[in-house]
Amino acid sequence: MKRLIFSFLLVCVLAIGGFAQNREGFAIGTALYGGYGYGPGILLKTPVLPLYLGINVSLRGIHNEEYFGVSISGDYHFLDRTFPNTEKFGWFLGGGLIYSHSHFDGKNGFAGRIPFGVYFAPVRHFDFVLEFAPSAGFYAWDSKAEFDYGMSGILGVRYWF
Repeated sequence: MKRLIFSFLLVCVLAIGGFAQNREGFAIGTALYGGYGYGPGILLKTPVLPLYLGINVSLRGIHNEEYFGVSISGDYHFLDRTFPNTEKFGWFLGGGLIYSHSHFDGKNGFAGRIPFGVYFAPVRHFDFVLEFAPSAGFYAWDSKAEFDYGMSGILGVRYWF
């Protein structure tokens, strides 16, 4: 069953390229990340590859326990639209992958994710983004693997070149 779910998620992520519509250009930003832990993150958008990248460092766990983790995500937005009658508010939906490592318990995670959210661009070259991303995949540690699912989110600001 786990292989079937993972295969389905992988096919969905690979198939989204046929529906892609991305914002063009290069962007860099920062965000507050929330998921299994909380902490700062860096947001990147490359002009060569139409990927939205995120690098996050989690410094605290959900229940304020001691925690340190790092995650790297790469997303492809296959829908990126503005709301009707406005150029400043928009929404997006995509697919991607995330890798995470928890130094606290030694787990390595790999999952498919579906990021969706809204952005607000009040001035030229800047936008604010709110994103949620449900994910499903697996964690591995000590030669064991376990199915896992979760939700992460970011609240950030980006500068577009």
